[in-house]
Amino acid sequence: WQRKNGAVGLTPPQGAWGEFSAVTVKGHEIWNMKWGPYLPDTALHLTQSLPVIGMTGEVLLDTGPARRLAWSQSAAVAALCLAFGALLFLATERRRTLFEVNTRLERQVAKRTAALNASNTELRREATEREEAQAALRRAQADLVQAGKLSALGQMSAGISHELNQPLMAIRSFAENSVQFMERGKFDRASENLTRISQMAARMARIIQNLRAFARQESVPQTRVDVARAVASAVEMTHGYLQAAGVSLDYAAPAGPIWVRGGEVRLGQVFVNLISNAADAMTESRIKKLSIVIETGDVVSVRFCDTGPGIEMPDKVFDPFYTTKTVGSDSGMGLGLSISYGIVQSFGGDIRGSNLDRGGAMFSVQLEPGDEMESSI
Repeated sequence: WQRKNGAVGLTPPQGAWGEFSAVTVKGHEIWNMKWGPYLPDTALHLTQSLPVIGMTGEVLLDTGPARRLAWSQSAAVAALCLAFGALLFLATERRRTLFEVNTRLERQVAKRTAALNASNTELRREATEREEAQAALRRAQADLVQAGKLSALGQMSAGISHELNQPLMAIRSFAENSVQFMERGKFDRASENLTRISQMAARMARIIQNLRAFARQESVPQTRVDVARAVASAVEMTHGYLQAAGVSLDYAAPAGPIWVRGGEVRLGQVFVNLISNAADAMTESRIKKLSIVIETGDVVSVRFCDTGPGIEMPDKVFDPFYTTKTVGSDSGMGLGLSISYGIVQSFGGDIRGSNLDRGGAMFSVQLEPGDEMESSI
């Protein structure tokens, strides 16, 4: 290989020039040549002066490895850029998807919140209506109970008038006799008559007191009540009614109080209703006898047994408007036992009606003992 004076490149041994071109890249000379298998096609041409020997050294460095390294680095950078772009695209797509999902969820939440608010409003309206209906029902029940008491008083009015008329006539007679005894100087006899007048007046006051207690509306829902006293008051109130109906009463009052949970007025209404119903049931009976028994134990039971025809349909006897009496009569509308059932149930007790094997009906009122409760005033 030789270089001609002033020529660029080298002359091969055959003396024929091959393809050759030279370019300068940033101060470096790059030769492109096709000079055979022993020289690179593309090489970096470097020269170095050798003054010691008076020559210039030239070196051709193959640029193939450098180009391959550059291509590898470019490919790596391109791959990194592509990966970063893909990640950026995925992140953007993820954010867009999340935004769409959040927007859709917010719309669903807003829609369901509106539906829930509407449901809550409807529930509050229904709850208000239910409370108003329950309040109206309680008022109607209270009015019905009061109407039942007044109906019972009207039914017993003849007997009550007789109960009050007898003492009044006796008081008048004793008063006239007392005047005559005092005019004759028989002060002892006059004193006896005055004592009897006082007893008769006390009896009338007791009857009127029972009537007033029976007719008033009870505000105390539940307290401790002497059931023996309630039965005695009911017996005294219905005494004239039983006498007018020709019914004999078999009742032995307990020696002391028997406390139960309930309301004195409403419990007395239950007993009055059961006694008057028993008297009505025995209208056509040959033997008219009513027995009242109080039994104590885990529960306090008050039983009313009559000698009537019995209960025609025991399973319906406590249904409202159920009655075996003549429709439109003055005996009632069939609400007495239904009201009594509701009253006893409100005390936590139970009331049952059944037929006796020997004939007649028995109504049993079962009440919870009230020993641990405060007594009513």
